[in-house]
Amino acid sequence: MKKQNRVRAVDFARGFSVLMMIPVHVMMLFSSMNTWNHSTTGKFVQLLERGSPIFLIVMGISFAFSRNANRKGILKKALLIIALGYVLNFLRFVVPLLIFGGFPESFVKVSGLQISNPSKIVNFFLKGDMFQLVGISLFLIGLSFKFLIKNKSILIFIALIIMWLSKVVSGIQLGIPGIDYVLNLLWGNNFDVYFPLFPWSSFILMGLYLGLSYQEKPHDANQSLFKPMLYLGILFLIIGKFLCDYDYAYHFGDYYHLGPGGSMGLMGILLVLFWIYYHIERLLPKRNFISKLFFYCSKNVTPFYIIQWVLIYWLLAFTNYSAYNEPSVLGIIILINTGTFLMLYLFNRYIIPESRRKPVLIQKVALK
Repeated sequence: MKKQNRVRAVDFARGFSVLMMIPVHVMMLFSSMNTWNHSTTGKFVQLLERGSPIFLIVMGISFAFSRNANRKGILKKALLIIALGYVLNFLRFVVPLLIFGGFPESFVKVSGLQISNPSKIVNFFLKGDMFQLVGISLFLIGLSFKFLIKNKSILIFIALIIMWLSKVVSGIQLGIPGIDYVLNLLWGNNFDVYFPLFPWSSFILMGLYLGLSYQEKPHDANQSLFKPMLYLGILFLIIGKFLCDYDYAYHFGDYYHLGPGGSMGLMGILLVLFWIYYHIERLLPKRNFISKLFFYCSKNVTPFYIIQWVLIYWLLAFTNYSAYNEPSVLGIIILINTGTFLMLYLFNRYIIPESRRKPVLIQKVALK
């Protein structure tokens, strides 16, 4: 499949979602319940948390543009992403235990993660998170990629099936440890997995559908990508809102393990939000600090994600869990941001080969 020009708004949206990771993750681990529930920062971050899955839609769109969009390239990339997930778990959970003396008592009390509890260490090392979701989703897409790109409309059908089955299959186990672990990654209903494939892979499939639609009219991104995004978003939002009003506990309930209504409603919100990002990006000057910052974060999404999580948990080993007021949390957000961008600079400067440091040219796309 031929690689088409990049769309600036896609990088803009991904860059924004990447930049918002640190405030969300810092608040989740460091803020007191009072700060989370009642401060201005806490309320704002709760909104950001709901918008973070836009990254999955962007990933699906970007995947359709990828030069590695063939079966072999997809499967190779998928396995690498899955492996990175376990590397990240080792760095953020196991390293603080082995090198920094463990986590504060307040965190140990909630999580049970301590050096004297080997089963918990293994449990945290095996936790399913964003990398496992993305990697397994890409692997499954790769197995039938040629069929999917020739029948892109089926992607919406599959996404809907995944949403509607999310509560039906949720928590199903067979009592066989190894198989149950895989099933947990697919549709677990506990916090051994934060982003099970049911329903979260549907967001990636929706993005892939939109990306493939754009490929059919690459010189008219408004008609082929963003208008369909708006119409689908409004439709999903209306249906999702109706279902959640009908039975909130079933259709939404736990944010990380959504039911069909919650998935559709959130999908709708994110698609409409993406359309808004598109128009914001169009209004900005082509050369401006905000866009440059977002594009930089978009280009470095994988190392950014790993570095910020590692720094957050390493800092937690020397501080307290869920104990800080709003000014302190804002200070931690600034500290983690500074550390992340510094480490990212050093990573790109001294680890990435010089041949890959050249800036990616984001070519203009005619927008009608």
